[in-house]
Formats: sequence, structure tokens, C-alpha cells
Amino acid sequence: MVFQLIDSEPVSAHDQRRLHVLGAARSCFARSGFHGASMQQICAEAQMSPGALYRYFPSKDAIIEAIAEEERIQAAACMQALAGGGSIVDRITAVAMDYLRTTRDPATGGLMVEICSESIRNTAVGKRFHEVEKEVRTAFMASLRTAQADGEIDADIDLENALFVLFALGDGLLMRLQIEPEISLESIERYLRRSIAGIFGEPRRGAPN
Repeated sequence: MVFQLIDSEPVSAHDQRRLHVLGAARSCFARSGFHGASMQQICAEAQMSPGALYRYFPSKDAIIEAIAEEERIQAAACMQALAGGGSIVDRITAVAMDYLRTTRDPATGGLMVEICSESIRNTAVGKRFHEVEKEVRTAFMASLRTAQADGEIDADIDLENALFVLFALGDGLLMRLQIEPEISLESIERYLRRSIAGIFGEPRRGAPN
């Protein structure tokens, strides 16, 4: 499962230009892949000269690292919803919907698919983004263990396997939304919630809400 930074607020002209370069790079990486996209393509997408672009990022690796850091920051912000109110199923559903909403932009969704492909190939790029996912897994597991200790999740549920299935569900939806972009997220939310409840079980009577 992977995440996309959204609604970042620039504080200076330099920040605006830097974000502009990152946006252009995301589009290029989504179209051509991390290895296929060149700095020349990124310059053309950003409508900047190489000299201007290199003032913000000295290399393609530096751009990829910046994108990975953005993913880490957004993932951490998204995970805060796991500590909010409501049942564990409600909270996971909210986090999942936020995640899926960030993939609706074709460039964004395409980049997420490319990140998944890099992770499968176990490349250096894939390993960097896999580190971000490990942080997400850690946050999820902490919330699941707390819910299980509170009796909200049955004690006999194997949380590692349940989390594996949950992440597979998220990855599958990411891919399917790229294939069928006309699907309304709001129309599938209740079915997503049912799927999550099927994995972890509906909250028991008397469990925290």
C-alpha cells in the first residue's frame, strides 16, 4: 500500500517551484517509469531549462528521494486517523477511503502503480518506497493490537495474516481504479467497509466506539 502527498502549502516562491518540479517528475515517472523517465523529459514537463531545474534537484535520484519523503510524511498524516474515534472498522475504512481518493488523478494513480512494480522487482527505488510502507504497517499493527486487546477484534484472529489481506485489498482497488476510473468511490465505500469488517469482524457489543 502506498500514499500520495496532497494539499501541500508552499511558503515561498522557491517552494512553489520545487513542488512544480516534483509534480512534473511524478507525471513523467507515471508515464515512463522511474528508469525510463529522463531529466530531459522532466525539464520539458516542468517547462524549465536543465540549469534551472538543477538548482532544485541535482539528479533524478534526488527527485525520487524527495518524492519518497513526501510519501512518508503523507503516510504519517494519514495514519493519524487510526487513532481517532469510532470502531477499528470505521477508522480503517476512513483511512482506506482517504488513500484511494489520492489516487484518482491519472498521474498520481499511475505513479502508485509504478511504485508497486518497483517493489515487486525489488529495485533500489522499490526498496526506498518499501521503507515507507513498513512505517504504515507498523502504525496499522499497533492499532490492531490495541483493538484486539480491548476485545474489539477476536483473540483468535491472526493479525499478521489479516493485515496482509487488508493491504492486498487496498493494492487491488488501486489497480482497479486505474482500469475503471469512472467508478465512484462513494458508491463502493459501504462494500469496502463490509470487506474490512469481514477481515476483522464487526465490533463486539460493549467494545469502544
